[in-house]
Amino acid sequence: MSDQPPLTPPSQPSPGFEPYQAPAYGDVAPDAPTQQAPAGSTPVPPAPPYPVAPGPYPVTPAPHAAAPYPGSPSPYQVAPQYIRHVAPTHPMATTSLVLGISGLVGLLLTPVFFVTFLAVLCSPFAIWTGLRARREIRANPQAFTGEGLATGGFVTGIIGLVLAVLGLLAILAIAGLFIAALSSANG
Repeated sequence: MSDQPPLTPPSQPSPGFEPYQAPAYGDVAPDAPTQQAPAGSTPVPPAPPYPVAPGPYPVTPAPHAAAPYPGSPSPYQVAPQYIRHVAPTHPMATTSLVLGISGLVGLLLTPVFFVTFLAVLCSPFAIWTGLRARREIRANPQAFTGEGLATGGFVTGIIGLVLAVLGLLAILAIAGLFIAALSSANG
């Protein structure tokens, strides 16, 4: 085996070792800095943690109350909220992407379900709607967003159309070979 003795825990801690004792909740270590107000200042009451409901008497802030944040005029005023206008997505951009994806899915399902016709119909419409949506978005970018969706529909439409044409040419080539094989067998 080995010449080393087995590991055993030390029976006595090393000299000068003091285990850490965490202070109890609320206790402060004697050398810890504290957050106390400087001498001679008036205490500031904390701001209410929730909005005060209107009552029968008007609520006025105390004259010595400080603002909850530096630079804000009163603890009872709320900063104005700014709403950013976000233009909606162009509906034809979404339509273009859906048609392009439908055309690609139709091509992928062609060997199983023979739905190349779906891809042949969806892909040109995806190209047309994608181009139209991109043109309208670029003409007025404040009115609509979704140029990426329109571009995606345009690209998937082109891919679907090219693959559909190649698929149809492959089907016609296979059918032509089959007809040629049958005619040579008969002749």
